[in-house]
Amino acid sequence: MKAFRFTLQAVQTLRHRQEQQAMETYVHALLARQQVLDRLENVRDQIRRNQQEMNRLLVSACAASPLAQVSQYERALEEQQAQQVVALALAERRVQNTFQAMLTARQRRKIVENLRDKQQARHQRAEWREEQKLLDDLASRRGRPILVWKPEGSPL
Repeated sequence: MKAFRFTLQAVQTLRHRQEQQAMETYVHALLARQQVLDRLENVRDQIRRNQQEMNRLLVSACAASPLAQVSQYERALEEQQAQQVVALALAERRVQNTFQAMLTARQRRKIVENLRDKQQARHQRAEWREEQKLLDDLASRRGRPILVWKPEGSPL
């Protein structure tokens, strides 16, 4: 019996590698988005603390100079927050793009795997047909009398 050999093995290997790379890119995009989320949450925490500080200063009736500093710091924090929101939108877009690329790579790999399965099934059917032919041939030989050569004039 002949061993199965997939004619598109190189393509299957390539598709598998492409899918692995797409998954790695997707994971990196997810990590980058999480880092942006962490930075955004950090800025929001700083804004909350700054607002608490401003409230404390207002209650304590302090001079205008510290209030101006806290107010200026709040504007800087709000600017950072706006930048992180933009960065988050970009990170989300990258996550979506890399997810789609990963799905495409997976579909392309599965197409080749389906071709492999079909080719292997054809090979198996061909093997079964050959085996059946051998069995049929053996069965037909058993049913026929064996012809023996008899020399002329022999009593048998």
